[in-house]
Formats: sequence, structure tokens, C-alpha cells
Amino acid sequence: METKTIYGIAWFNESDWEEWKRISQDEIEDRYDEWLIEASRGKEKLEKEGFIVKQVTITPANFVAWCKKHNRRRDSSSRTQYVSELLEIVHS
Repeated sequence: METKTIYGIAWFNESDWEEWKRISQDEIEDRYDEWLIEASRGKEKLEKEGFIVKQVTITPANFVAWCKKHNRRRDSSSRTQYVSELLEIVHS
């Protein structure tokens, strides 16, 4: 039996979008609907490649606290690491 890899992607609430734009230290889409289209395409692509994709909704406040604790930039690399750690907690 083949084991599929779980891939977590950061997911945002629309109500948090302005805060995400304010705190992010990398480029993100200007509008939530633009981000949602791109994120949905990315999720679909990963699923077609055989991954089990988990959308992990994260909040700006918790992410900023995590970045401070781990001395990380508030960017896509850190969001990916943060989501990965959250998934490990859920699946352990």
C-alpha cells in the first residue's frame, strides 16, 4: 500500500487579509480574492501530483508570536515551517 505524503499549506481568513499584508515581509497579493485564486491553483496542483493537501488556517497574531520565538522573518518560508510544525502537533 502506497503512503501519500501530507502537504500543509497556509490558509488565511479574508477578515485577516489587511493584517497579513501589513505584517508580511515578502510580497503577497494585494487582494484576498487574488490570493485565493493562486492558493487554490497551488492546492489543486499538489493534489494532482498525489499529495494529501491540508489547508491550515493561521492567524497573524499567532504567526507573529511564532516568528518572534524562533527569530524568523515573516515570509513564505516561515509560514511553510509554521504550518509544518502545526501539522506535526496535530498528527503526533
